Amino acid sequence: MMASRSRPRTTASHTPPAQRAGSSVQRGGPRDAAILDAALQELAQQGYDAMSMEDIASRAHVGKAAIYRRWPSKPAVVSAAIAHWRRQLGPLQIPDTGSLRGDLEALIAAVPDIDHRHLGAIHVIVGVATAATHDPDLATALDESALSQPRQLISAVLDQAAKRGEIPADRDLTLIPDAILGLNMLQVLTRRPINHAFVRHILEGLILPLATDATKG
Repeated sequence: MMASRSRPRTTASHTPPAQRAGSSVQRGGPRDAAILDAALQELAQQGYDAMSMEDIASRAHVGKAAIYRRWPSKPAVVSAAIAHWRRQLGPLQIPDTGSLRGDLEALIAAVPDIDHRHLGAIHVIVGVATAATHDPDLATALDESALSQPRQLISAVLDQAAKRGEIPADRDLTLIPDAILGLNMLQVLTRRPINHAFVRHILEGLILPLATDATKG
């Protein structure tokens, strides 16, 4: 496996696009974390449909107005809670090693192992994903909050490679981030681990050839 000689540089993830009507402004801080942790606990205990904003407020020991000042709706706070859980596993940073293969190696190294130890969180994500199939507002909030950062991370890595000339200029890369997210979601839904071996298989066996190989006639 080829590796860059220089130490990989990383840059902070892009800030998500301007928030639209169902999404939220992330302020950070202990109160925000308490609210998001409470939302995750209520999701685990009750499920998305049965859970209310009052339940979250009671568990977080805050007034309901404190939640609405941060997130305008239940779908918004739930999607923010899932993004919060993912951030706790490790930061999402854009590697810049000087080569696409080096950047992919950096991504693989940074992936947290999501396995049987995270079964509770996996059950929550599966439940929320199921609820999103009949709740358009939740589906939109998930797309704009929980899914936007990993999508932007992959897009940024591919854009860097294109600028370096490693990817043909006419190559359409728009579906690749969603393909990765879809394969990860399939692992979650089937309760299989998302680990270094799985991510390497996706990036090296599927994404790298799709991005760099010439289209076969």
